[in-house]
Amino acid sequence: MSKCPQCFRDRPIFDPLTQVVRLLKPSALLLKQLETRGPWAVSYPSLGDTVFVLVTDGSAWLQLSGRPARMMKTGDFLLLTEPEAWRMGDSEGTPPVKFKLPQNNPSANSIITDTSSTATTVKLLGGRFSFDRTHLGLLKEIIPPIVEIDSAAAGASRVGALLKMLETEAWEARPGSTLVTERLLEILLIEVVRYHGEAQASTNTGLIAGLADPLIAACLRALHTDPSRDWSVAKLAKVAGASRSVFAQRFSEIVGLPPMQYLLKWRMDLAKEMIGQGISISETAFACGYRSVSGFSVAFTRHIGCPPSHLRSSRNA
Repeated sequence: MSKCPQCFRDRPIFDPLTQVVRLLKPSALLLKQLETRGPWAVSYPSLGDTVFVLVTDGSAWLQLSGRPARMMKTGDFLLLTEPEAWRMGDSEGTPPVKFKLPQNNPSANSIITDTSSTATTVKLLGGRFSFDRTHLGLLKEIIPPIVEIDSAAAGASRVGALLKMLETEAWEARPGSTLVTERLLEILLIEVVRYHGEAQASTNTGLIAGLADPLIAACLRALHTDPSRDWSVAKLAKVAGASRSVFAQRFSEIVGLPPMQYLLKWRMDLAKEMIGQGISISETAFACGYRSVSGFSVAFTRHIGCPPSHLRSSRNA
């Protein structure tokens, strides 16, 4: 019978990406629906959350810090993790108004319209994802600072279909639309991670690149399913069906870390979660593959930067 990391025992999960997202505890919110015609521009402040914008009708200029301005058109999607200040508008030269977070009705429409203008109406949807800040390091491993998905991009059909459904729910306000929108945003997050990871698998390293490689994926699933096992490079190579040297080199090249270093990191991520759930340090240590609490504490302190007891104290404060 397959084992499962203890912090997932209530709902057993064996898929590595699902485990990582579960630790991140994403919470999605549709913040703003913007409808405008004529000259307009909005400047957005630097944020600690992950934000997104979808152009549902028309086109708009996008200006990100350190990048040349570019045009976003209908169906284009943008996701930014902890962005610096940025702006959107009908042109590069229109003076912007500052974005203000809605206080009473987060999904209320903003309408910036010049009634004398014959310009095409532009519609945008914007929102944010919040994550458990304990595991923000995991977020940076699966989502880069900027994800741009062109409506016509090859392989983006699944993302495109979700965006179309999100557009319909947001603008038509049908019964139950709030709940449907929340679920669509949760699924959208996974699909964006999949799309970007698969599109960049040949050039980027990390978990998604590893899961795209059948040999490495088998090992990642084994590590994530049973992190408490007494793993070695030789045992993992056997799972992969490759020689020790070939496996170790391939794993490092694709994932970006040697196998045992990746295992250590995953164990520490699980340990942070278990301690946060109130599981005892001794139980956490054994669940993460350590035969003694002292050995676990040394490894945890070296990797995290503080003893596990300090993390427990800060969570209980």
